[in-house]
Amino acid sequence: MASNAIRNITDEFLVCQVCLEDFKQPKMLPCLHTFCQPCLEKLLATEPVGKLDCPTCRQDVPLPRNGVQGLKSNFLVGKLRDILQQQPKGETSETREDGVPCTVCEDGKSAQFYCLDCADYLCQTCNDMHGRFKANRSHKVVTVQDLQSGKAAAELRARETSKCEDHHELNKFYCDTCHRVICLHCVVTAHKDHQYVEIEKAAEREGAEIKAKLATVKNTADLHEKWIQQLQSVKNEWSSDVQRTEEQIRKQVNSIIEAAKKAGNDRIAQLRAMNAAREKQLRTAMEAAEMDLASARSCVQFTDNVLEYGSPAELMSVAGELTGRLDQTAEDKNTEKSELTKNFVTLTCDPPTSELEQEVAKLVGGINQVRAPLCSPQITQMRLSVVIGNGGASLKHVKTVGGMGSGDGQFAFPGSLAVTAEGDIVVADYSNSRLQFLDKDGSFMRKVDLRFKPLCVAALTNGELLVTGDGHRIHVLDKQGRESRVIQVTGAAQTDGNSKGIAVDRSGRIIVTIGYQIFVLSPSGDVMLKFGDKGQGQQQLSSDLRVTVNSNNQIIVSDNVNNNVKIFDPVGRNLLTCGSIGSGPGQLNYPLCVITDSEDNIIMADCFNDRVSVFSRDGTFIRHVLTREEHGLCHPLGLALTHDGHLVVSEYPGCIKFFHGN
Repeated sequence: MASNAIRNITDEFLVCQVCLEDFKQPKMLPCLHTFCQPCLEKLLATEPVGKLDCPTCRQDVPLPRNGVQGLKSNFLVGKLRDILQQQPKGETSETREDGVPCTVCEDGKSAQFYCLDCADYLCQTCNDMHGRFKANRSHKVVTVQDLQSGKAAAELRARETSKCEDHHELNKFYCDTCHRVICLHCVVTAHKDHQYVEIEKAAEREGAEIKAKLATVKNTADLHEKWIQQLQSVKNEWSSDVQRTEEQIRKQVNSIIEAAKKAGNDRIAQLRAMNAAREKQLRTAMEAAEMDLASARSCVQFTDNVLEYGSPAELMSVAGELTGRLDQTAEDKNTEKSELTKNFVTLTCDPPTSELEQEVAKLVGGINQVRAPLCSPQITQMRLSVVIGNGGASLKHVKTVGGMGSGDGQFAFPGSLAVTAEGDIVVADYSNSRLQFLDKDGSFMRKVDLRFKPLCVAALTNGELLVTGDGHRIHVLDKQGRESRVIQVTGAAQTDGNSKGIAVDRSGRIIVTIGYQIFVLSPSGDVMLKFGDKGQGQQQLSSDLRVTVNSNNQIIVSDNVNNNVKIFDPVGRNLLTCGSIGSGPGQLNYPLCVITDSEDNIIMADCFNDRVSVFSRDGTFIRHVLTREEHGLCHPLGLALTHDGHLVVSEYPGCIKFFHGN
């Protein structure tokens, strides 16, 4: 009769992880972990005054004035254990061949009855005595057989366990003023002038919000699990890469004169050092990912138990901590950044290209690191095999099209560009409230009028376009420019802002910015993750952002108010910040559009510096590829790379320029 959820109730929720025994006076910490009150008091005695860390996750625990005793009691623990008692003998450790012992007397007799109100197991003698007391006549008593067979499941789950700690009465109300559950006596005394509602109504109100947050945390847990799988795949392949590369090196060393052996041994030493460092990085990353996954799963399990088996009062007694923990687990941004996420590489050995007499050491060849993207492409944003950042080749101005105006092929603040699978160029013509389509040579093809001013546009591999700028919505257009659906983004802190930056990663996730927040959506539009703190710090964001992604699904954000570029990993953890206000190399002044080339170099439209700048994938400044002095560039807004290798730049107020390498 037990459900899958009941079978998943483990000792993690029924046994104190400090003393490894059944809970005694279970107290719940803000991180949702539960321990015996005596165990917590012993731990506190060994720590500095007023300081206590959670024994499981090591988070600091702020203690109330009366110490551990003032922490919230976990009433759900006893109910979960009682629910497990329903199962037939042999299914749990709670059932024994000689039955469940009576919990009232000390005679060691087997219990035949169970009082749902007292939560006591009763032998025949104690049951007779229990029924004689006037106060117990309204109690619901069932047989142990009915309890274990599941016949009493409904009564057991409905049993209220949350009682007022001041008056020992059932909590039937929730005080919105004090944010706590209260009993009837509290209503007419200490809370008589407060705003309060019936506990069922309060639980219904909070339960819907908690369920929505739980869905986000479950999606976050899925991301952690996929990340661990990818790390494991890299780890498995790394050893064979190392072995194969070492064999290549030794074969080359054996084919040249004795003088080259030293260089070969040097390369092998280098390779092994790289291997040791990479294995350490992999272990560190996997441990961090496993901890994230364990934390998310623990949060999900606890929340599921509360929602499924907790009464309204029990739900409301932990609603504040539960909501906070769900938010923290879904938007964890404080984990130490992992250097491993910057580049995943495979190993090969470059063969020698010079003569023996010139550079003996080069005959051995170098260790070549080739990035290996972890995610297989789905329906994603269009990305072209064009390299802009590497090398010193200059770009040449090919043509200029358009101009300020409202006619066909004219533009008014063309703030964003995209290139379709067919090679057409899509222009977000902001002030004219439309999209315009140009062919690869820049000739006008058609236009799509919109009911709003488009801010950014992204072209997908399936022919669809994603357009932002209409409140918290993303408009999805088909190949012909007809609107197929609208994605409503929920949960934005800035209620009056518009959706702005837009991109789609190699997993098909939609990344969109609203104000200072970055939202990661499923292909269907459900919010999987959101992150972003407002401010001017290295990891904080302004309210005007553009966004792109690279081949590793890292999220690259152009912050034009803070004048920098920030790179986040796929789950929203900040990896690095580069750039600062100014006009020198690597400095920015109101950066707008950001894109990446096929080598993950970051290309920035540095608007007020009248140039386009390129940074490497690790944030190192490479060069200015377009400038006002050399190319006549003026206030660049949008950027795009075409199939034939052109860099297309939209300028304020209304022209489009094409550039190509010499």
